[in-house]
Amino acid sequence: MVLKSFLGALALLFFLSACESGPANNPVKELFGMQQPDSVYIPVYSKGFSISYYDGVKLVHVADPWDSAAVGQYILVGDEDSPAKFRNSNVPFIEYPVSRWTAFSSTQVVFAEKIGVLETLKSVAEPHYISNRFVQEQLAKGVIRDVGLASAANVEVLLESAPEFIFVSPFMDNRYGQLEEAGLLIVNDCGYIEASPLGRAEWMVFFSTFFNKEDTARELFSDIVSRYKAVKQVVANAPQKPSILTGTLFNDIWYIPAGDSYMATFFEDAGTRYAYSDRSGTGSFALDFETVFNDFRESDFWLITVNQEGKFSKADFLQMDERYADFQSFQENRVVFSNTNYSNFFEKGIVEPDVVLKDLAVCFHPGLYSDYEPVYFEFLND
Repeated sequence: MVLKSFLGALALLFFLSACESGPANNPVKELFGMQQPDSVYIPVYSKGFSISYYDGVKLVHVADPWDSAAVGQYILVGDEDSPAKFRNSNVPFIEYPVSRWTAFSSTQVVFAEKIGVLETLKSVAEPHYISNRFVQEQLAKGVIRDVGLASAANVEVLLESAPEFIFVSPFMDNRYGQLEEAGLLIVNDCGYIEASPLGRAEWMVFFSTFFNKEDTARELFSDIVSRYKAVKQVVANAPQKPSILTGTLFNDIWYIPAGDSYMATFFEDAGTRYAYSDRSGTGSFALDFETVFNDFRESDFWLITVNQEGKFSKADFLQMDERYADFQSFQENRVVFSNTNYSNFFEKGIVEPDVVLKDLAVCFHPGLYSDYEPVYFEFLND
């Protein structure tokens, strides 16, 4: 559960190095100096956080997602019995049990539901992206407040909801300065930047730390990993590896994931051949139609996401661009899609990578799971 010995010593080395690289009056260094943590949780799949456990307090570290040389964010988490030096230091301190907090992302709501702390949520940004029935009911009653856009939240409403902290998905150009100036505590949730499906799901452990629910989160995540690996093993024995295309045109630009990206990892684990798997990077390439058509026109499958009320049909797809009909995968009815208007792929799919992988396995390898009904993806046949 909590990793010790060599990994703990390694994490301590990184921790002290980060402190040394910061200002001379680094408050974390002042608090701990060369004190070694009792144990350290180092994520197996995530790259953006770690949790160091000391007697009476936890030190949560969130790495800077854009600058590996930067110190990143440190937050102390403890209870009412935590030593005063931690509670009164210049490092932000969060006391559990937490009774009021804010979510700026729908995945944080899913995390809260998974570990059983949803009743402590008091305000949210962009509630139209949240499918949770309890949250929507509480919004209607005014128990949970709507603070508007995550990138331009209503400070007055936030202050009225009195959160102990706000979970945000950080931007490279900090858009939360106004909130910090108002005295609100920002906690960076960088899970969306992780380049692997299991890496994103493991941020549930990070989230749980602030509620003292790590044991619950680790058990849930361990089950996710086991199921994911089981599907991956079944797929590895599939007789063929079909080729795959993904995405569509947006404002005359086709964004194709790089070889080290989140979706490229799904493609590999789902037993497909992805033509750009050898192109390094965790983001996407911006290409024109002609380049994509030349490289992917004979792909066996085409994976897309759409957001449309009601049923999405082949006719709807061609209304987006009639040239899509020239791809082999369209002609052979091998377009696989998720209508995110109701599938919740970008919400619950993040914490159910095992389910997503099984969906893809069913679509790309007919016969592997003959009695399985996909949750997020289906074929575009009508």
